[in-house]
Amino acid sequence: MGLNRKHVLCLYEVLCYTIFGILFYANFREITNKEWVAIVTLTGIATLFELRQIRLPSGERLSIVTPLLFTAGILYGIEPIFLIVLLMATIIIINRPKSWNLILFNSVQFGLSAFAALCAFQMAGGRIGFFDLQESNTYLSFAFVYFFTNVFLISFYMTIRSGAPIQETLRKLLEKQSVLIYCTMMTFGLLMTIVVEAEGMGGVILLSIILWFLGVTYRHYYEMYDHFRSLSIKDELTGLYNHRYFQEKLTEVIMDGDTVSLLLLDLDYFKIYNDMYGHPQGDKLLQEVSEVISKHIPDQGIFCRYGGEEFAVILPGQGGDEALAVAESIRLGVSEHNFDGIEHMPKQRITVSIGVSSYPDMASSKENLIILADEALYKVKYTSRNKVQLYSSVVDELNSHFQFGSEETELIQTIKTFLTIINSKDRYTYGHTERDMEYAEALARKIGLSEEEIKIIRYGALLHDIGKVEVPTDILNKKSRLTEEEWEIMKMHVIWGEEIVRPIRALAPCLPIIRHHHERYDGKGYPDGLTGANIPLSARILTIVDSFDAMTTNRPYQKTKTIPEAIDELRRCAGTQFDPELVEPFIEVIKKLRAGQVEKYA
Repeated sequence: MGLNRKHVLCLYEVLCYTIFGILFYANFREITNKEWVAIVTLTGIATLFELRQIRLPSGERLSIVTPLLFTAGILYGIEPIFLIVLLMATIIIINRPKSWNLILFNSVQFGLSAFAALCAFQMAGGRIGFFDLQESNTYLSFAFVYFFTNVFLISFYMTIRSGAPIQETLRKLLEKQSVLIYCTMMTFGLLMTIVVEAEGMGGVILLSIILWFLGVTYRHYYEMYDHFRSLSIKDELTGLYNHRYFQEKLTEVIMDGDTVSLLLLDLDYFKIYNDMYGHPQGDKLLQEVSEVISKHIPDQGIFCRYGGEEFAVILPGQGGDEALAVAESIRLGVSEHNFDGIEHMPKQRITVSIGVSSYPDMASSKENLIILADEALYKVKYTSRNKVQLYSSVVDELNSHFQFGSEETELIQTIKTFLTIINSKDRYTYGHTERDMEYAEALARKIGLSEEEIKIIRYGALLHDIGKVEVPTDILNKKSRLTEEEWEIMKMHVIWGEEIVRPIRALAPCLPIIRHHHERYDGKGYPDGLTGANIPLSARILTIVDSFDAMTTNRPYQKTKTIPEAIDELRRCAGTQFDPELVEPFIEVIKKLRAGQVEKYA
């Protein structure tokens, strides 16, 4: 039977204890009275500062064991160091008996690191008991070897204990802030050695008292600092980290260069809840939802209120698949929770929609990561709700389904940019395009088209509104009826779209869809006034699905129809606006894809 992690950890501890014991025995010598005074004094100081460590504004605890061992090693040798760490461990264990093994093991690692450092000090020409600042290279040797020996011993221990890769542990221990703190402490050790040489143990005691009172004095300052920092980075209503902290932390995680995933969550139908029960009850719901979500976030996750009814979760070290699992756990947790007032909500429950993206697999920067997660979220909001959506680019799908030349690949990137611009100009277009792709593919399958034809129709639906990139935003989003001049501009989007895509030879089969998806079966459409079978079948398919989605989606210029009302309209316009042979198959598709909504209005 192989050894498990616990057994390996135990063997490692025993090995360190054994090496320490052998070194202690091999270096044992008689201790002078002067050395005992130094040992007792330095042990007392080290123990005091271990039990009541100085706290930094960053939240880290400052230990002065290392500088004290530096002083003891340089002036008295290895045996006093071993005695100091053993006596210190004994006193701390008396105060904290439950943690005896960890305390003793940490002390032994201090001793082993100091032994290796002292050996390096002597090999560099340093002389124990003699202090001369001109021999600075010997003290640097001590500091360098002590640091890296200690880092190695701790990282090896933490790797065995946690099972994390040793590279990850080393990276955390070698962070810039940790190295700066260590350098500061070694400088303090050098100062303490000078004080001992000049003033003896009395000088060290006085210096330590001053340091102790400074620590006590500033402890209150740090508490105030923590309080005001908490106010600046926490959301007052939910107690979560706020948008400012979210931006800072995401920047920090991205700069580390590791994998990170982002979840953007939006509370479904929150406006309905707020309007029905009032803002105080809405605030209470946000608090309760945040508590429910918190239970499903892993320890390393960072949960923030993004704004309004939106939340964000940063998942350092987790890729798309892991993030999806976390997101699905959150979604289920919220939808299954019994919130107050759910009896009047859609489907009698509170739900969240979640968009997921990851860096660097999908996104190339912090800003791009947020944009992609936002696009995934809005895809859910405009197509279903109460769903988790991992970002996927339909433009990237084009690259996997068509063969493009190098120049065409550049054009595809341009199209991708155009689609992003359209989405930012007209948020409706994004959800509309996704739904059109779904409807068109389903109808094409229903009438028995080939896989190649289905592929063309799917991506024709993706690109059909690409020409809207040329339409002014004020026309796209106008809430009142368009003027005749504005309508002529709007109709040009089919021509502009065809011109944008035409240079890409592989997408030539999509051009009839882009140009003719606003033609009517009776010839009254645009841009060419084609009739009946003269309109390409792919365009006739998109005409139906495009019109249906327009009827059943919130538009600034018309009242939204229910699905049964839209079905009635399709039948009424069969033979005039729509191909009569396609209307009934499409209605069957809708009844299958949107069964719940059809039943709701039946």
